[in-house]
Amino acid sequence: MNNRNEDRFTAYIKGTLTEAEREEIDEQLLTDEEALASYLMSLQLLNQNEDLAHQNNNETFTFPEIHSQTVFTKRIMKQVDSMVRREGRKKRIGKLSWQHLLSHKMIHYTVAASITVLFISTGVFDRLAPGNVYKSETQTAQPYSEVLVKKATGWLDTLKPKP
Repeated sequence: MNNRNEDRFTAYIKGTLTEAEREEIDEQLLTDEEALASYLMSLQLLNQNEDLAHQNNNETFTFPEIHSQTVFTKRIMKQVDSMVRREGRKKRIGKLSWQHLLSHKMIHYTVAASITVLFISTGVFDRLAPGNVYKSETQTAQPYSEVLVKKATGWLDTLKPKP
């Protein structure tokens, strides 16, 4: 730990830094393990100095007092809440909107219904049936379901690549 970091962390603990410097050190403590170790070392040294001062009845350093615990708690919770919101915004911005849209069931149902309407309007289903679909069953020798199955398998056989 160098003297510059020790002095900065001591000032941070005493509360004599500006708001920008405090935020910079907060960010540094959150991201850098070495800085956190240096901060804890400074805190320990100040605590030892305070103990020595009390033993000698000298006043060298005291930690800042918290006058109102509720105000302090609200301030900390406000900072945490703003950080959570900021992270949430980053996640929402980074997520592709297509992935979000394609995960909804209504989109799936709408696409399936649209394809069905398209097939009906173009006559794809009429081509599957032999002749006129509206003939009575007495005129056809085979059941209608067998005819549809044969047509569908024949259609699928035409889609297979030929060897």
